Amino acid sequence: MEILVEHAQPRRDAPKISALIRVCREEKRTTLNAFTPEQEEAYLRSMPGREAVFVAYVGGEFAGFAGVSPRWAYSERLRHCGECGTWVTPGLRGKGVGWALWESGVVPWCKEQGFRHLGALVMAHNAGSIAFYERLGFHVCGYHRKVVDWGGELLDAVEIEKLLP
Repeated sequence: MEILVEHAQPRRDAPKISALIRVCREEKRTTLNAFTPEQEEAYLRSMPGREAVFVAYVGGEFAGFAGVSPRWAYSERLRHCGECGTWVTPGLRGKGVGWALWESGVVPWCKEQGFRHLGALVMAHNAGSIAFYERLGFHVCGYHRKVVDWGGELLDAVEIEKLLP
């Protein structure tokens, strides 16, 4: 299976990213806000220089996306730390799309930008996502009880991190 990975194109990719976020929210797999396609496009157009969104296509069809941004932008001493996330369409999970997003997009771009430490907050019940990140070399470094407010239901999350070589 050939997987094309490239920087997101706002007009083309915003509706697809927005739709995938809605799917992942329905599955309780993401803490991202549900933006309309127009809001997502505006976000993609306004991203500062040290933020990136990569998209994956399989056979010309949207397969997923990954994003990176500064984790703690308030401190120059933490400039090397990034916040990341990966979202793959349900039918293509476990088929190498997430891996391709990281190997062809996220990791090379992070190294160019000077990111050496990456972290993310993952819903604690999302075992598939935690296992994916562990295969990428992340490890769980913290557990947050009742940190995600899901419409009044408080859910747990794990903190994961990875040092880039």
